Formats: sequence, structure tokens, C-alpha cells
Amino acid sequence: MQSPVRLVYLLRPSVKVGILLAVGFSVLAFVSTPFLLTAVSEHYGISLGSAALIGVFQLGGFVIASWGSGRWLQPRDRVFVTALVAAAVANLASASLPAFALLVALRLISGVSLGVLAWYGWVQAFGDERRMGDVAVSGPVVGVVAAPLVSLLVNAGGIRLVFLVLAGVSLLPLLFGYHSEVTELPRARVRRRAVVAARIILICLGLFTLGGSAVFIYAVVLGTGDPGLSVTVIAVGFSLNAVVAIPASRMRKARAMPSIPMAATAVCAILVATASYDWLFMVALITWGFFFWAAIPGVFEVLASRSRYPEERVGDAQALMAAGRAGGPLLGGLLIDSAGAVVLGLVGSGLMMVAAIGVFATRTMVRPLQNRP
Repeated sequence: MQSPVRLVYLLRPSVKVGILLAVGFSVLAFVSTPFLLTAVSEHYGISLGSAALIGVFQLGGFVIASWGSGRWLQPRDRVFVTALVAAAVANLASASLPAFALLVALRLISGVSLGVLAWYGWVQAFGDERRMGDVAVSGPVVGVVAAPLVSLLVNAGGIRLVFLVLAGVSLLPLLFGYHSEVTELPRARVRRRAVVAARIILICLGLFTLGGSAVFIYAVVLGTGDPGLSVTVIAVGFSLNAVVAIPASRMRKARAMPSIPMAATAVCAILVATASYDWLFMVALITWGFFFWAAIPGVFEVLASRSRYPEERVGDAQALMAAGRAGGPLLGGLLIDSAGAVVLGLVGSGLMMVAAIGVFATRTMVRPLQNRP
């Protein structure tokens, strides 16, 4: 119900437009990967598992930058500009389709730049509800149009055109305001270890995103297989996946028992991997976005309530989820090449179901810390 309000806020954002565009560009870059895997595999004559390395290294670079930016960088304008220029250069060089090893290295550079841009954007919003809302909703809004756009580009000009467009779009934020309103961040202080319950939740988040990304990254490959869908139709599914995610993330009732939408997401994963009916594949792909974003805020609340220092655990959660997303394409590629889509679905959804059970058990057996004497 509140998502239209958020969309109106984007017309008069509290965060600089250039920064919001940069965060949206990150989403566009990540959404493009599933649509490139088959083309990369065919162009270089390699397996899907090997082609997935472009996603693995891009996400790996994002993890490194997300972890290191707050420790080593300050949110200065030159950091923002350097990250955008690096993204443009990496994508422009990728458009030449160099040797595969070099292409993978370029995707790593792209991932690092995307991680820095995401950190820069969230630094501007931290602690302010409206600013955080502006940054948070910019991703799903771009996600609505990203998949159809990438699909059209792949059909029109293949891999080269996608990378060329990414290179051009990466420089658009420089045409708008991007000056940082945060002058200096406090340097790192001594971190406290997580309690056992918090560690279990963190592990569950890592498993949940690992299993999910192992299947989701191959959604285009899976959908064009037995279901017989076109890339364009699957792109529409990606868009609707992002649309339903917006209201789902605002549903407070779902947060009371996050393990239920987590389990529902696991069901969507195995259906995406094994469905032979086109309508069933599309329903699973679309509702995946709803259940996933209905679950994550609730899991974060469980994590915060079972942590002594929740402000530190949130950063840990983001890092582990990013690590899971980075490892998922590699795991999924190994499974789909060696064992097939059914095993991929079983393993991916199995990891997600284990995570759901872990969250349920921790929430049930461990009382919130603030309720203890």
C-alpha cells in the first residue's frame, strides 16, 4: 500500500538524483547477467558453469567492495566519479569480447565499482527513514524495466551491445547531482562477536541466498528449455518479479513468521528449475520476488532481536548474503552441467528450506535478548 508513496518520493527525492541513478545502474548490471550466460557460453565454446564465472567474479567484486569501502574509503566525490569511470571502462573493454580470462577479470572490476557505488548511496541515507526509502526503492523500480531492456539489447546486438549500453549508462549519473552530504565517517572500532543465535541466523541468510542465486541466475536458461518460453517473455517475468517485491517488502504481517515465506521461496526455486509447463514456470518466477522480499525484513528483525549489538550484525548479514549470491552461480553451474536441472532445483531449494527451518527453530527456541532479565 505504501509503494505508490515511495514512487512519488522519487519525483522529489531527498537523495541526489545522480546517486539514485548510480544505485539503479548497479541493479541493471546485475540483472543483465542471466541474459548473457547462454550467449557467452556459445561465443566462447564453454559450459554454462564456466560462463557463470562472469557473474561469480562480478558479485565477488561487489562483496569485496561492500566489505572494504566502509573501512578504507570516505564518501568523497572523487570516489563516486572514479567508481563510475571504472565501471564504464570495464564494460567498454568487455564489449570487445576479449579472451575469456580477461573478460572475467573485467567483470571483477565492474563488481568492485558497483559495490563502491552501492556503499556511497547507502552512506547518504543511513539513519534517515525517507532517504533510506529513496535508496531502497530505486533498485526495484529499475528492476521493473531492466530485464525487458536487456532482453531487447541481446536480441538486437548480442553481448557486445549490452556491454556498450552498460558503459554509456554508467556515466549518466555524472550529469546530475552527486555531491556527498556526508563529510567524514568514523573509523572502524573494535567489533564484538555475535552470540550463538545471531550466528545461526547469519548462516541461514548465507544458505538462503546461496541456494536461491544458484537457481535464479539460470532462470533464462531454464525457462527457454522444457517450458519453451522466449527470452522476451522471461524478461517480463523478471519485471513482474520486481513489481511484486515492492509491496511485499512493506508487509508487516509477513515479518511475524519469516520462515513461512522463506519456505515458499524454496518451493518457487524448485518449480523454476523443474517446471515443464510455461505458465507454472512464470508463476513461480514472479511469486519468487514476492515471497523473498516478504521474508528478508522479518529475518532481519529476528536477527536484530537475538543480537546484543544489532547494528554490527546488519553489516554481517549483508556481507553473508552477498557472499551467498556470489557463490550461487558457481554452485548452480556445476550442478546444471554435471547433474541437470532437477538436481539443481533439489539442491538450491534444499539449502533454502534448511535456512527456513533454522530461522524458525532459532525464533522459537531463543527469546529476544531484550526480554531477558
